[in-house]
Amino acid sequence: MNKAVAAGIGVAIVLIAISALYMMNLSGESTTQVELSENVEMTADESKSYEVELDEGVKVGDKPP
Repeated sequence: MNKAVAAGIGVAIVLIAISALYMMNLSGESTTQVELSENVEMTADESKSYEVELDEGVKVGDKPP
């Protein structure tokens, strides 16, 4: 019976220690909060333009038309 009581007390001490560490982590997180802003600003020094020319058809041979 004494072994069961000692085991129960040991388990209780471990659970109390784990809950104390958990509560300390929760209180530590509240002081290290980060404020996020939804403002977005985009700037560009140069505007870029791309031009693509598509040529349809198949050309066969080594001489230009």
